[in-house]
Amino acid sequence: MEAQIKEDFKSIQPYTNEQVLEALKWLETSDEFIKGIQFFYPKWTEKEIVSKLQDCKSCSDFQVTFIVDVINRSIYDTMESFEIEGLEELQNPNNLIISNHRDIFLDSALLQNRLWEIGRPFTEISLGDNLIVNETMKAVAKLNSMFTVLRSGNKSEMLTNVRNLSNYLRYSITEKKVSSWIAQKNGRAKDGNDITAPGFIKMLLLSGGKGIKEAIRELNIVVSTISYEYEPCAFEKANELSIIAKEGTYEKRQFENIYSLVNGIKDFKGKVKLVFEELNVDNIIFTNNRKKDVLSIAKEIDRIVYKNYQLRKTNYIAHDLLYNETKYRHHYDDYEVKEFKEYLSKASNEDVYHRVLKMYVAPLHNKVQSE
Repeated sequence: MEAQIKEDFKSIQPYTNEQVLEALKWLETSDEFIKGIQFFYPKWTEKEIVSKLQDCKSCSDFQVTFIVDVINRSIYDTMESFEIEGLEELQNPNNLIISNHRDIFLDSALLQNRLWEIGRPFTEISLGDNLIVNETMKAVAKLNSMFTVLRSGNKSEMLTNVRNLSNYLRYSITEKKVSSWIAQKNGRAKDGNDITAPGFIKMLLLSGGKGIKEAIRELNIVVSTISYEYEPCAFEKANELSIIAKEGTYEKRQFENIYSLVNGIKDFKGKVKLVFEELNVDNIIFTNNRKKDVLSIAKEIDRIVYKNYQLRKTNYIAHDLLYNETKYRHHYDDYEVKEFKEYLSKASNEDVYHRVLKMYVAPLHNKVQSE
C-alpha cells in the first residue's frame, strides 16, 4: 500500500534528486530559460548561466542561485518596507502553511527568502497545473520544490487528483518531515476578499481518517497572512472580474499568468507585511457533523487572516472614496488622497475603478466584522 501511494505521487511531487540533475542538464540547452534568466539578470551571459546551472546540485542550489536575488531586488525596488512576524516562533519544524493568496509568485517566495536568510530549509510550494504552460516552466517550477495541483479532468479524475493531493500533503508533513505552502483556495483573491474555501478543507480531510480534529492537528497548520499596501496586478485583476461580470467568462491570453507573475515582481507594493500564526485546533468547536466542522475550520483560518491582516492608508482611503465618507479621515492626509487618486487613474473604465476600490475595502470590512 505504501509503495502504491508513493507511486501515485510521481505526477505531482517535486523532482527527486535524480530528476533535479536531469532538469538542470536540460535547462542548459533551453533558449527560453536562458532568455528568461537574462530578463532578470541582463548582465549574465549564456555561458555564465550554463556555468551556474552546472554548479547546482539540488533544488535549494537552484533557488539560491537564480531566485533569491530576484526577490531581494523586488523587496528593495518595489517595497517601502517589508516585515515578517511569527516565523521564528513556530513550534514545529514541519508545517502545512495555509496562506491568503494575492500574488502568483511573491506570497510564497517572500517566505522562502526569509527561510534562507535564517538558515532554515525551503518549503515545498503548491502550483496549479494551469501555470505549467511548457516544459521550461515545468522544470523551473519543480526546481523550486513545487508540487502540482491538478485542476483539469472529468469528475472522476478530479476526485482522484484531490484525494491524491490530500494524501501527498499529509505524507509530506508526517513522513517526509518537510513543510508545504498552499493557498486557502484555488487562485488569487482577485476581489481582495480572503476566504478559505470549504472545498479546500474537505480536500485536507480526505486523508487522515475519521477523527476530524486529530486529522487537522496532525498537519501542524500555520496560517500565513500577506498584506500589500498596493495590490500586485490590481488593475489586471479588476479588469478580469469586470469582463466576467459583463460577458460571463474570461479568456486568458497565452502566457497571461506568466506576465502576471513578472508584473507582480515589478509592481510597486509599498508597505508589505507577512504574519505567521499556528492554528490552535482547541479554539475550534467540533460537533462530529462533518459539514459544520469543515465550515468551523475554514472560519477559524479566516479569523486568523483577518486579525493579522495589516491595514494601510490605501484601505482607508478606498473606503471613504467608495462610500463618499470621511469615516477614516484620521488615517490619511490630503496629499495621500491625491496620490491614491493618481494611482486609480490607471483604471480603464468606471467599473474597473470601482472594483479596484472594493478590492482595497474588502480587507477592512473583513477585519471590522471579525472583531
